[in-house]
Amino acid sequence: GVVGALVIAGGAVTAWQWNNITAARYGLTMDRDTIDQRLQENAKALDDAMDKYNVPKYEITEDELSQLTDGTLDAQDVAKKLLEGQAPSGEAEEKRETASSSGTSASGSAAKEELSAEEKEIQELIATMYVLRSTYVGKLEAVVQSAIDEYASGDMTPERRTEVVYERFDELQAMEKECDEKVASVVSRLRELLQKTGPDDTLATQGEATYQQAKSLKKAAYIQ
Repeated sequence: GVVGALVIAGGAVTAWQWNNITAARYGLTMDRDTIDQRLQENAKALDDAMDKYNVPKYEITEDELSQLTDGTLDAQDVAKKLLEGQAPSGEAEEKRETASSSGTSASGSAAKEELSAEEKEIQELIATMYVLRSTYVGKLEAVVQSAIDEYASGDMTPERRTEVVYERFDELQAMEKECDEKVASVVSRLRELLQKTGPDDTLATQGEATYQQAKSLKKAAYIQ
């Protein structure tokens, strides 16, 4: 009975820490160039989903990122603006100008591309995932840069250098938990909608797997 309890407890800890275990494995078996390449491939998966569902791409501005970081702006609000064309990318703007110059009817185009309420929500959820990715990568890099800046400033003992890193752990863990919860909420709703409107929920499953891999790869890069 004791052995059984230990096995169950060990399995629970492994499952709980699986993302960190995977990150450690990546860090030990890949060089930095390989990790960066895998991160680019990982990001492309979300980009492909955006293309498939006609979600425009654009670079989130520093002002928007700052508001997303401090909570004055919500990821879903940015996603809605993105879909409404209030923050189009250069490519999207170019397509809009081309359509206008060729005399394409906006109303006719809208009629052809009329989406159901479920399909519109799927678009919004994919856009939200894009915004969340940009937001939390920005938050993460800001925390890491603050550690680098402090680490490089002045005369520091080996003990203080270690403290500089470990002092960020609580902040990073809280950030990861917050992001996990938001992504889980998006994936759960996306799965419901896909099961209603499509043949399967592959996109939701892929989205969840892509997110977990992105976390492991990012951690591996910082481990190195």
